[in-house]
Amino acid sequence: MPPAVATRAPRSRNQRRLNPVVVPGLLAILSLAPGAAGAAPGAPTAARPVRRATTLLAKPAAPVQCAAPRAGRYVVMGDGVAQKDPVARILQETWNPDGTISGIRLERRGRIYREVTYTGRYRSLSLCRAGIERSYDSRISTSQAVLDASGSPRYSLGTLPDVVVVSRWFAQGSGACRASLLDGTVLSMQQGRNWRDGLWRPNAVIQNERWRAGSVLGIAISSYGPRIEEATYSGTITVGADCLATVKQTDSLGVAYNYRAVVLADGSGYLYLQTDPDDLTVGYLEHERVRAGAAAQR
Repeated sequence: MPPAVATRAPRSRNQRRLNPVVVPGLLAILSLAPGAAGAAPGAPTAARPVRRATTLLAKPAAPVQCAAPRAGRYVVMGDGVAQKDPVARILQETWNPDGTISGIRLERRGRIYREVTYTGRYRSLSLCRAGIERSYDSRISTSQAVLDASGSPRYSLGTLPDVVVVSRWFAQGSGACRASLLDGTVLSMQQGRNWRDGLWRPNAVIQNERWRAGSVLGIAISSYGPRIEEATYSGTITVGADCLATVKQTDSLGVAYNYRAVVLADGSGYLYLQTDPDDLTVGYLEHERVRAGAAAQR
């Protein structure tokens, strides 16, 4: 979201089989992502070979039992580095009972924004994990997710050797979304990057937003290291029934900010990805009803 500024400051808001190697206390094994040897039939393929990283897995003291990966619709928020470029993305995807995946990917890679549909597969792995393979534009990405007791993915990690991306998962209901789901107070804590003087420089922001019928008033407190800034802002959100959204905001100096977003169908908030080329930010903005519900359960 927009920083507060006294002047116009930068805005923020592959496949080769390896022999196992025994290490004291650890067992080196191949990545278990789909597409490796023994992957389920029908997994997507690409013309370009997929290089896979070797995984070191400590032996558990006792077998861990979990439910199988759970079919359903999910939203995935990821951030990290790919081939030395900063990357941030939001995925909305459906896991079908037959192990197939279909989804849409909103992604920033450096100063470039892309939006693309994709397909893939998931499968169960030992130790409460799922292997995931997605096909994008004749390329394949692989990752592993850890599952909760019900079999839903909660966090995932990219498993290609030139990718360091970690992601957080949210259950997404099957119902249609609307702007009024955000009515009330929405809060966030997030970190991002600004392109300045030929470098990506880190920033951090906290925000308090008040939403009503698709319009927002908010305040953002931003850190750029030696400089702390504050700004108020206003804006709107346009939400499709598929829960994909566009957010436009303007700060008190008239500087515009643009985001693509996914609204969570249960009303627990929304996720956004900034599309302004010089500002790379992805964040989860949490509705106050989430904390109110947690307090009621205590």
